[in-house]
Amino acid sequence: MSFSSLILTFCLVFIFLDAQDSTSQDKWWKDKKYKNESTKTKYEQCKKTFVDVGNGLSYSNIGQISQYFSSLIFLDVFGNEKGFYSPSQTEIILTTFMDNFTIESFRYKSSSRYSSYASAKGVYEYRKGSAVSKLNATISLKFKDRNWYIDQIMIN
Repeated sequence: MSFSSLILTFCLVFIFLDAQDSTSQDKWWKDKKYKNESTKTKYEQCKKTFVDVGNGLSYSNIGQISQYFSSLIFLDVFGNEKGFYSPSQTEIILTTFMDNFTIESFRYKSSSRYSSYASAKGVYEYRKGSAVSKLNATISLKFKDRNWYIDQIMIN
């Protein structure tokens, strides 16, 4: 096998595995059949909110997360910051956390949803030096005024 054939094979395997990983990421969200289009849209918006928050964590982009903050957010971040915080306080705490716990990856594992509440559990992998460690993360949303807002973030 020539070197170029080997490189091509490696690239194809990588692309296949990457595509497989991106589709498996949705296993945390169970699609359901909805009675009407407005309910379907409501839960598609819920999933989009979770995806945006997950991407914000994955890329340490607080702006992608903060757009969904409710007026008061309950935080429990690594046991150090626990309580109710305003959006600006929450932004500072999460930014500090993400600066100190450099993200390696974030992925959801499961979710649940009800008419006015939704929750998703995931894993936040971070790097400290050469070691990679994991923290459990739970994001909770409330449905208010036709939008989903973050009302709770726990990372422990």
